[in-house]
Amino acid sequence: MKGTYAVTRATPDAYLWGVRTTFLLILLIGPGSLRATAQPVPGVVVEEGTGVPVTGAMVLLLGADGGRVDQALTDAVGRFLLEARRPGPHTITVDRIGYASFTSDPFTPAADAVELRLEVPVEAIRLRGIVVSAERDCRVRPDKGAAAGQVWEEARKALAAEAWTREAGLYRYTLLRYERRLDRDAREVLADSSMLMTDQTSAFISAPIEDLVEEGFVQNEGDSMSVYYAPDAEALLSDAFLDSHCLGVVDGGDGTVGLAFQPTARRQVPEIAGVIWLDIETAELQRIQFGYVGLLDSPEVGYPPGEVSFTRLPDGAWVVKEWWIRMPSFAEARGGGVRRTGHRVEGGATAAVTDSVGRTVLEAWSASIFGVVTDSAGTGPPPGPVVVARRGGGGAAPGDPAAGDPDAGNVPAPSGVTANVDGSFLLNRLEAGTYFLRIPNPALREMGLAEPEVAVEGALGEVVYVRMKVPTVVDALVFSCGGALRPAGTAPVMGRIRHADGTPAGHAEVRVRWPAATGYAAGWVAAPRGPGGETGNGWVPRRDGSFATASTTTDHRGLFLLCDVPYGSRLRVAVSDPTGEEPVTHQTFFVPPDVRTVIETITLSSSHYIMTSIDYILTPDP
Repeated sequence: MKGTYAVTRATPDAYLWGVRTTFLLILLIGPGSLRATAQPVPGVVVEEGTGVPVTGAMVLLLGADGGRVDQALTDAVGRFLLEARRPGPHTITVDRIGYASFTSDPFTPAADAVELRLEVPVEAIRLRGIVVSAERDCRVRPDKGAAAGQVWEEARKALAAEAWTREAGLYRYTLLRYERRLDRDAREVLADSSMLMTDQTSAFISAPIEDLVEEGFVQNEGDSMSVYYAPDAEALLSDAFLDSHCLGVVDGGDGTVGLAFQPTARRQVPEIAGVIWLDIETAELQRIQFGYVGLLDSPEVGYPPGEVSFTRLPDGAWVVKEWWIRMPSFAEARGGGVRRTGHRVEGGATAAVTDSVGRTVLEAWSASIFGVVTDSAGTGPPPGPVVVARRGGGGAAPGDPAAGDPDAGNVPAPSGVTANVDGSFLLNRLEAGTYFLRIPNPALREMGLAEPEVAVEGALGEVVYVRMKVPTVVDALVFSCGGALRPAGTAPVMGRIRHADGTPAGHAEVRVRWPAATGYAAGWVAAPRGPGGETGNGWVPRRDGSFATASTTTDHRGLFLLCDVPYGSRLRVAVSDPTGEEPVTHQTFFVPPDVRTVIETITLSSSHYIMTSIDYILTPDP
């Protein structure tokens, strides 16, 4: 990308024709010979130990010499399809941002290839633990074991995904180009113009890195014009750039870690130096800040700055979100030299991104949510059509099928958004705000339980990723108990009290008693949340000698809930009718080890309560 014509060339049509001509030549000379020997390499990537599909990971097929043969991103259910163009042994490397890379054992592709199953270790990269030395050593191609090598490895994954996204042509872009004229101190805008460019093949293009390394990142055109170039992902990944720049680690101090780069001492042309910033927790690429060095040594010139920011798309691809370069303008000073008269800022922003089926997956003026729904075990696509409903946020664009019904308290319409066969779904053109997503489950509603909700923060110009699974009874009770991961070695215990005719015994008095030495305190939720999110009465804790007690009343559904009951607990439950005049019936039940949920059903007869069943859920329920 160059400062004067950063997103495209001066004439977009000529630029697009150049791209299309190149593509046409590839089609004419390449595919015939490739198809004759190409072997499909299908596969799926899952997490080791859990079987959870890995979405949006970069999968690279490598030949016997270690060279890249093909690459692709895994889809919503972790699947990929590659092509081997030559016979012989191959390996596959899986790059996942924030996690250690994985390389398979060698294998030989065959015409009747069986789907490969790659189980990748869940080995998170801890950038927070990287120690930044006081000297901030800057080294060319640092070892992977060094701090700079570790940070570069994570930055490389995102840059490679961005470069591949452009190469694969998966998206079309609407770009906003702008130019501003600033005063000498860059404080006041003197002029501002912009232009919207539709149906573009990429958001960001740089000049060939070989030319930049040889001639510099600032080059003269004509007698009085200087052109400023900024690097794209391919430039930063190139051998030419890595061999001519050293890398070091810097601490951003705001939840970021930076990979600083600067030209080596032998460089004698205008260069760039800057920092690639990553999120310290997720290792995701955020932005590249840079300045131009090696120019005329004068305060009037300084170090002109620039910045490139990135965002992630639904399938794990990365694109440039915005870029800008601020360049000084000069006039000849008395006695020779130059005098800065102002600044020119040229930049561009990705206004919208459309995928191959015409969906708008990102807009600068709205928020998008991309999600994946799995089965109840979290290891595969849902067994059938799944609807994702939402509520909250700032509203929806007209015609959005997921929009709520204002007359129903902003509760989403029952239709919601139906996920694709692979479980993926997209909510787009949303206002900024917090959205609550849930998967309606008739079985839970019949039990009077609320479907668990997931809170997602939608931001303008961003695609937020969320992973959900078809909810179970266990999920509903954990959600009712607070929703976070519950303490190890405990289980929720729900009681259902009914009359002999099967109707719920609402407002029945419940008193639970257990040895105080266990240290258990009754959960703060008296009844599971209802389908509308409502909760029952709270528990009233007391002490009775060496026993702890808690009392409450059932809600209108005859339900009560105890949260985080330790394994091995023996609870004494006393139940009476709302008046307290009926004889109290005592029941004792035990919470065995390794259960996920205990559900007790007590039926009311004419004179006493009879425990009819206790269900222990041991494994993920349907």
